[in-house]
Amino acid sequence: MTNPTFAVQPSSWTKFDEHGCDWAININHAYNIAKAWGEECIIWRVPQNGNPIPWVRSDPNTEAIAAMHPYPTN
Repeated sequence: MTNPTFAVQPSSWTKFDEHGCDWAININHAYNIAKAWGEECIIWRVPQNGNPIPWVRSDPNTEAIAAMHPYPTN
């Protein structure tokens, strides 16, 4: 992996599974994969170095996307 990329897996898995997830080439590809799963998914941002970050939660029923990290309140 030379660039940060994204991975998709059901939110019910709770922990990142690099062998079971579906890999995406960009965030739009990740959204399409999440929709295809047909259940609530987590899109993970996977940096070249470091640990995967749960980036967004995707809900196929409403096609809504929610941030996994809170926005600053200030």
